[in-house]
Amino acid sequence: MYEQEFAKTVAWLLRIQAILAALSGLAFAMIGGMAWAIAALIGGAIGVFLTVLTAIRIGLALGQDPKLMVRSFYRAMALKFVLAVILFVIVAQWFAGYFVPVVSGYAATAVAYWLAMRKMAFLPLTTSETE
Repeated sequence: MYEQEFAKTVAWLLRIQAILAALSGLAFAMIGGMAWAIAALIGGAIGVFLTVLTAIRIGLALGQDPKLMVRSFYRAMALKFVLAVILFVIVAQWFAGYFVPVVSGYAATAVAYWLAMRKMAFLPLTTSETE
């Protein structure tokens, strides 16, 4: 049950991230042309990639001992942080003049997390949580 809900939430989150990254790319295409659009899309792709990697790492621990699940969550977040730094350093070398669109594209994918938290806040409680 938890695995299905987790998979549905991750799929929804990835769709929203992809849409927001595409909108960011479109906005930067209108502002600064194709180079800015590509830079924004690369920033969005970094966000989507990190979400996929984190979801896989966390998903593998679902249904296991709670301590293992928490440990897996923290390890996934640490890996996400380290990879984000590495990817942004690499992208900063390639897109030095376009770093604002790159960061904006990534930030657009971060908005999806806020939307997911808002969505989760309005989910109905299960019967086991109300008793």
